[in-house]
Amino acid sequence: MSESTKAARRFLVLGRVGDNSLHKTWIADSSCERTWDLQLNAYGKDEARVQDGDLETVIDRGTKWDSIARHFRARPELLDNYEYIMLPDDDILIGTGDINRLFDIVSRHDLTMAQPSMSLASYISWPILLNIPQFELRYTNFLESMACCIKASYLKRLLPMFEQHFTGWGTDLIWTMMMDDPAYKAAIVDAVVMTHTRPLYSGPIYDTFAKDKVDPRREVVELTGSFDNMPGMMLVYGGILANGKAVDAASTLRRNGLSLVAQSTRSKLPFNTLRMGAAMIARSFTKATYRPQKLHLRPGSKLATLLEQQPVT
Repeated sequence: MSESTKAARRFLVLGRVGDNSLHKTWIADSSCERTWDLQLNAYGKDEARVQDGDLETVIDRGTKWDSIARHFRARPELLDNYEYIMLPDDDILIGTGDINRLFDIVSRHDLTMAQPSMSLASYISWPILLNIPQFELRYTNFLESMACCIKASYLKRLLPMFEQHFTGWGTDLIWTMMMDDPAYKAAIVDAVVMTHTRPLYSGPIYDTFAKDKVDPRREVVELTGSFDNMPGMMLVYGGILANGKAVDAASTLRRNGLSLVAQSTRSKLPFNTLRMGAAMIARSFTKATYRPQKLHLRPGSKLATLLEQQPVT
């Protein structure tokens, strides 16, 4: 398929993949008709292992976000040809039909961005992302960067940030709240479950950070310090149950919290999971009226200059 022509499929999965990539599992179910094209942006040494895409494989041995930014700068037609683009890391285990379902849900609910929930077998940083089976989706002010699905028009607006903050650290704390009206536009999709298979803070990207003497924690401070109204906590504030019923923030927080408490001993971060579950139960009283607000840039910050030149809508 030519990248210069309108895609026959509505959705694109762009995998940032290396020699040990799990991307073959994404397309393994040949009985399932995919609604999405696969393209690989590869950083490994064995190029023969990364020739499974529908579009031509691109070799780029940078880090994830600067490589993704270069990818779309060189191929801007991709952002016009596809409605949503998923950006999974290569250590994500997820099936063909699950990706189909993710794209169906984000488009049906007109989400700007979303991600699959995470299985209990996953190596996790944030328990808020663990699967809560009673939900189809939970609206949230936080999405991680390891397998985000983003509306192509919004991804286009985010590219300047990725070019300047290429580690990706900190973007997950702000990108759900950079829209003009962010409420009910970002969600954790519980109807789709993925497994993050690699232990935290390991893998080739961290070797690159060390070699280049890049401290991703500094990028977190710089990004979050660019805004006056950071919420200071990860929150869910509404959801849709598996039976299709919409529930408010108090009910979502309470159900989510109780589920995390119940699952905590089986989580790879049992104490953190228990603590977040308890906090959610408390916030079902204290944050029942919470709605995310567009983040306000501090005048003169580096990010303000970038985004004022290309406003995020």
